[in-house]
Amino acid sequence: MKAVIFDLGNVLVAYDHRRTMEALAKVSAATVDDLWAIAHEIGHALEVGDMSGDELHDLLVQRAGATRDFDRFFTAFCSGMTPDPAALEYALSLQERSDATAAVISNTNELHVRWLDEHVAALKQFDLVMMSNEVHLVKPDPAIFLLALELLDLPPAQTLFIDDMAANVDAAKALGMAGLVHENWSLTRPALEAWLAGE
Repeated sequence: MKAVIFDLGNVLVAYDHRRTMEALAKVSAATVDDLWAIAHEIGHALEVGDMSGDELHDLLVQRAGATRDFDRFFTAFCSGMTPDPAALEYALSLQERSDATAAVISNTNELHVRWLDEHVAALKQFDLVMMSNEVHLVKPDPAIFLLALELLDLPPAQTLFIDDMAANVDAAKALGMAGLVHENWSLTRPALEAWLAGE
């Protein structure tokens, strides 16, 4: 058995962080630059689950004059995400093979997970989905990859990790996993198939 572990953002789900910042600016009194600065400050706490979605909303109400209407805030905060149906379908098709399975590891946050639960039902079909805020670990920390390997019950050499960020792929490869830096599916898919075929 081999496992292909996918990153989520800009691999299986398109994510435009600038679009999110611009949407948040429209429902707050802060500029996009102000929001970028706050995001940089609190990003790690969100990703490891030390800050909840409600706490984020409260903070942005206080510091950025964000709307108190949570639904408007939630819509703006999640506006940068767009599922890639073809990528999701292909990734899940791996699980139909007798010798392969598919998993996800994503650096994310409570609000994005909530949106994904509502809008990307395909995620529930993966053999393993690890959200950083739920396991309190973020890529490229080796611990998050080791946890995935433990849960999949597979050795590193039998796993391929695909991410759009080279630092995350390098961290996985340092543990003995195979790795691909995703740029587009016209390159990733044949490379993935070659790995599965042992080429």
